[in-house]
Amino acid sequence: MIEHLDAVLFLAQIPNPAPVAPPGNEKILEVLGNAKWGAGAALVVGFFVGLLVWAGGRWVDHHRAGRIGVIMMLCAVAGGLLYTIGPQLINHFSGGR
Repeated sequence: MIEHLDAVLFLAQIPNPAPVAPPGNEKILEVLGNAKWGAGAALVVGFFVGLLVWAGGRWVDHHRAGRIGVIMMLCAVAGGLLYTIGPQLINHFSGGR
């Protein structure tokens, strides 16, 4: 019992330091920001390419191309939803701010 009490007292004395950003974190955040911008641009481009494929497929009466264009647009919309809602869900479930 005394050993258990000593271990509890020892653990109670360990400080909980605040998190400190590593050196060079500005560059890491810059790279992540660039990747996020690229992902957003890819979603927009994917939607409009899907729109062109859909319109082209309907224009030449090629139903498979039209269906692929619709799927591309739906994937871009779903990706856009995940792009905007995903980080907020991760922060919510991880207890972050």
